[in-house]
Amino acid sequence: MEPGGDERSPALIRTVAGRAAAVRAAVVPDWLAEVVRPKPAPLPWPNMIRAALAICVPLSVAFGVGKATLGILPAMGAILGTMTDTGGTYRQRVRRVSSAAVFGGAVGLAIGSAIHGRGWIAVVALVVVAGASGLLTTIGEIGSVTGLQLLVYAALGIGPVGALRPVWHTALGFLAGVAWALILILPGWLLSPHGQEQRAVGAVYQALADGLGSIGTGQAAARQQGLTAALNTAYDSVLRARSLATGRSPATTRLVAALNASHPMAEAGSALVVAGIRPPPMVIATVERLADSAANGTRPPAIPPPWSYSPAALALRDAMAAAARVLAPEWSAEHSGRDRLLDRMPDRHVFARIGRRLSRVLTRMTGEFEVGTLARRFTVRLMACIGVAGVVSEVLPVQRSYWVLLTVAIVFKPDYGSVFARALQRGIGTIVGAVAGAVLLVLIHGTWLLIPFTVLAALLPYGRSRNYGLLATFLTPLVVVLIDLLSPIGWRLAAGRLIDTLIGCAIVLAVGFAPWPMSWYSHLPARFAQATLDVCQYMEQALCAPAEPGADGTAPPADSRLRRSTYRALSDLRAEFQRTLSEPPSISRRAASWWPAVVGLEQVMQAVTATALAARRGVSVPDGGVRQLAAVLRAIGEAAADGTAVPQVGELPADETLKPVTEAVRALLGVLNGGERLSAEP
Repeated sequence: MEPGGDERSPALIRTVAGRAAAVRAAVVPDWLAEVVRPKPAPLPWPNMIRAALAICVPLSVAFGVGKATLGILPAMGAILGTMTDTGGTYRQRVRRVSSAAVFGGAVGLAIGSAIHGRGWIAVVALVVVAGASGLLTTIGEIGSVTGLQLLVYAALGIGPVGALRPVWHTALGFLAGVAWALILILPGWLLSPHGQEQRAVGAVYQALADGLGSIGTGQAAARQQGLTAALNTAYDSVLRARSLATGRSPATTRLVAALNASHPMAEAGSALVVAGIRPPPMVIATVERLADSAANGTRPPAIPPPWSYSPAALALRDAMAAAARVLAPEWSAEHSGRDRLLDRMPDRHVFARIGRRLSRVLTRMTGEFEVGTLARRFTVRLMACIGVAGVVSEVLPVQRSYWVLLTVAIVFKPDYGSVFARALQRGIGTIVGAVAGAVLLVLIHGTWLLIPFTVLAALLPYGRSRNYGLLATFLTPLVVVLIDLLSPIGWRLAAGRLIDTLIGCAIVLAVGFAPWPMSWYSHLPARFAQATLDVCQYMEQALCAPAEPGADGTAPPADSRLRRSTYRALSDLRAEFQRTLSEPPSISRRAASWWPAVVGLEQVMQAVTATALAARRGVSVPDGGVRQLAAVLRAIGEAAADGTAVPQVGELPADETLKPVTEAVRALLGVLNGGERLSAEP
């Protein structure tokens, strides 16, 4: 080595590294690197093994009997069953996959087969299907995934799959693959019938019980640290599950509501620690049974009467009662107050009773009285994109025109998401995947295709957990080779897939993104602040000297209008939250942390609605307590809008009539006062 070489080497390394970083920044700008960067996630081995078995076993059987085309439809059904199985309890998973398969995939294939080769009629029909898909999104997670599969498989049905006859045979083969994917869920359910998220929430309540039992001992501080760790783990687990959902999920909403309800219990427990008062064994045993109820879905125990009339003991007893109400099987995140309103509807004849029941069912399905502005706007944007894609497919000489429509459906549909990010991710992922598909079609034939099929199928859950573009990278060659088995044209299919996908991404960006400036940025803090102020305004109008009810006992018109507008604001808040979850990781991670606050605000609205109904029945509501709660909500809204910490508040009203609202506001404060500042840029 030359003299001085040791001194020059670090400088040389820094120079090379600096030039490499400059080249990287010039070729891949920081904003693009952020959009395409995969989020960290562990390898989901059970899901990967199950996906490989679900997709490749039907293909292996078909190859074994010498008729590879017989395995295509079951493999497609297995892909749907794999992609829509995003976790949760066994019942949730079966309902989600079954609805997406029967009312989404099978119906979509039937529609696609019916309009196959119909030209402009097919374009009009797909625009109508897009409208139905957009409206289904408002129902919740199951409706959202069903609407997506309805549109995707209707678009796929105008391709070679839709040419298969008879149609019932196509649907039957597809549903057989879905059923096989569901069967593969069964072993996991036998080993662990309750979801990981449920067990994590149960661990929080068990930590609360352990903390109460340690009062007066040297383990109290350690138990408090264990409770904090359990809360962090539970929120991380539930928020991770929520980030994978394609829409509002009642089950995960219930879990986060149970976590929110644990905050007042923790505060009461801390007060008991300071006072050195240990609850009696019966109270601790009741909290342990609440933990069992949260973990296993059993009915919560009866809450014993107060053992002491000290403020901390009464606070603990009230918090336990609130938690028990959330964990009760009949509890519903959105409907408790509105069901009471429906019960007040007059039953003058049989048709009124039928109408009331239908209204109740519709309300339970949609979770809202009003469809928000964002949902309506999203439906219009989706229909416009599908319409333009259909026109382009008819006008341009594209070989596989259904890929353009399919790309628009997949890129744009999933719940108001970051269209720009998803279009870029899918475009990049499809380029890589199409090249891989072309290589597979050139190099591998016959039974040997089962090897890359198995690898790609196993990687689907991994790609889904990391990045939308990574999912497209693994899904594209899998679908390309499957379609080639049905209608062989070799590597040109991959090239056509690439061109059509790029056209579809361009349509989404030009029609569904660029003309809508409100979709360019995330507005979650502002929406949360506005929804909080709307709830506050409705509470003051409905509870402070409420107007006289109508002759039939219903709410006065002014209250009804304000209530509907408030529910629309909450609907827009949920839509904005779901859209922000699809943003790049730097934004979506912070957005996920807002979800407990969103659920808490919905709980406040439901408590206000129920209390307003009681007020119309003649129950006296103290104006002073309402004003006090309204001041707290205004402070929360201002903090959300400004990105500042929520100010400390004093004692909340103790009036029995306002107790449901007070408990809901206290739980919301418990979520927001965990030492974190509300971010103005989630």
